[in-house]
Amino acid sequence: MEAMFHLRDYSYEHLTELTLDGLLTRLTETAWVRKGAVLGPEDRMAALHAQIPPHLVLSHAVAWWVHSGLGRAPSPLTFITYPRRRYVDGNDVIVHELTIAENEWQLIDGQPITTEERTLYDLLLPHLRCPDDRSAQSVGNLIDELPNRARQRFRLYLDEVTRRPYVAHMRSVFERACATADRRLR
Repeated sequence: MEAMFHLRDYSYEHLTELTLDGLLTRLTETAWVRKGAVLGPEDRMAALHAQIPPHLVLSHAVAWWVHSGLGRAPSPLTFITYPRRRYVDGNDVIVHELTIAENEWQLIDGQPITTEERTLYDLLLPHLRCPDDRSAQSVGNLIDELPNRARQRFRLYLDEVTRRPYVAHMRSVFERACATADRRLR
């Protein structure tokens, strides 16, 4: 576990100075790590720990950040209700009232988060439901980030998913995006 520097332990000015000096990198609104630190999902989840309300599962773009580790944590934080069923939309938190099966979330650093496969499904769905000019590029970028093993796990996940909106269309779009990504790599 990489050493974290939390706003609760240091002043904002001090952490900002160390960041400007190139010694720290800001991960979240309240957590920093030393520049060049190699972080795992547990480290990224620990950086978010203080911001996660109880009885919610971390999801969507923030869950993708925990799984993939690319860049700084997105804001606002996004969750799926579990076990409560309520939709909340605030400045810092968005909560989706969705059905989430027990096998679609896991614990990382003691905190609930959607699995990588469910997270990818949640990120792709809006681009199928209401596509816009950026949808093809957004889908392509997500697929480009996936190693072959993760692609295979997502295919298996989609094969197991039944009676969910747009799943057949998602299979088709996913396979086309994978083929396009593979052609670019050749």
